Amino acid sequence: MMTSQLFRLSAGAIVLFLTMLVESNAGEEKIWEFQPPWSGPRSPMVDGSYGSGAVNQKLFVGNLADAGAVDLKLGYRRNHPEIANVVRLDDRFLIFNYSASDLFGKSVVETDVRSTLLRVGIGNRHGFAYDFKSTYLYPYSQTSMIWTKLDTKRPANLSSSDIAILDRYEGTFRFGATAEGGVAFGFAEVVALRVGYEVSVLYPRHVFWQWVGSSVLAGVGLEAISHFGKDIIEASPALGPIFYALLRNAVAYGYYLLVRDNQYWPFKSETPVTMEGLRFGLTFTF
Repeated sequence: MMTSQLFRLSAGAIVLFLTMLVESNAGEEKIWEFQPPWSGPRSPMVDGSYGSGAVNQKLFVGNLADAGAVDLKLGYRRNHPEIANVVRLDDRFLIFNYSASDLFGKSVVETDVRSTLLRVGIGNRHGFAYDFKSTYLYPYSQTSMIWTKLDTKRPANLSSSDIAILDRYEGTFRFGATAEGGVAFGFAEVVALRVGYEVSVLYPRHVFWQWVGSSVLAGVGLEAISHFGKDIIEASPALGPIFYALLRNAVAYGYYLLVRDNQYWPFKSETPVTMEGLRFGLTFTF
């Protein structure tokens, strides 16, 4: 059992790692270019954020209490000057997250299920920023692969069906994915304030090939809309970065709406646990 879980974790990490290395290059002879992950100039990055969000599972009869969250991201940023005052930013990082229903002193109704989540993962945040020399405005989209350990405190009157759902998650780390869209405002070329909206899907079991098929479909949609967004940037640097982020985030959120009922859409699969809510962050780039 442990060997099987390790294989799934490793295989999933390899797929995302390879996905993150592939970058589209509109306007060049080669549409796809395979690059080493940290080639070219890069800057160390430390990012912290907090927020609160709703925890849901479509088949759950009882109530799951909202959870507060804090996380730390450690990674690197690459800058790629584009046209006019537009810069392409690419952030890649490790994620460490703690979420709990009673975080920040939040009161919880006694009949609600309380959750505590420990999450680790890897992620990528990117987009096109307006560069104003000493400041910048950065509309972004972000995707991550996450491994989550969920523990719950359950009320005495919880139904047997709800108990069975929770039992599918507790006991070990479960695989999942997150997406976030938002905007960051940076100043002094070092500090940036960030606000975003995050959605997260936690799988009760990880079925590798169905996940690959579903992820490939989502990836194709994101890359297609990214090429279109880059064309908008070339035609209109003033509006392009905003539309690029809006289009990517719209596709990502649309995909989330499909998988929150059927985790490996379009393949028949289980209903996952989901989380979604606002995030406020502070990023330091050195």
